[in-house]
Amino acid sequence: MNYRDFGKTGEKISALGFGCMRFAEYEKDGKSFVDQDKVDEMITYAYENGVNYFDTAPGYCNQHSEEALGRAVKSFRDKILISTKCPLDGGMGREGYRKRLESSLSKLGTDHIDFYHFWGINRGAYDNIIVKEGLLEEAAKAKEEGLIRHISFSFHDHPSAIQYIVDTSAERGIPLESMLCQ
Repeated sequence: MNYRDFGKTGEKISALGFGCMRFAEYEKDGKSFVDQDKVDEMITYAYENGVNYFDTAPGYCNQHSEEALGRAVKSFRDKILISTKCPLDGGMGREGYRKRLESSLSKLGTDHIDFYHFWGINRGAYDNIIVKEGLLEEAAKAKEEGLIRHISFSFHDHPSAIQYIVDTSAERGIPLESMLCQ
């Protein structure tokens, strides 16, 4: 596996990451479940072949992806990087951000998230939710506490908004360290 410096984060990241959006699922009694045995097999195979970056989110696989990933990586958690996301809703405030972070930590069975993304933002969500509701400051606090290693975002907007978001977060003293484009 090839590894690359991940921006200025200091992390060495595998050239191939593992997205956890489409784990094998099955239905039973009208409910959807993740096939944990298959997840364990896939994740372990990826890890044993050099993948060290695993990306999930609270909503993936009918809200079961984070928990399935956490179970699959339990024996080698300290040797990989986990990325997950915080869904944004206007009015969630710092308390809502913290609750979502704690929920992800619990489901993943870990004491920290390596890359915690503000999920699917655009300039409007950045200005009207993240900045207005103090979420950058809450993320910085969580990072200071060791719950998040890198404050990140995933992006859905015009490319010109990227520079605005990156620059204004840095001006606020809370630089966003990585970005996923979806």
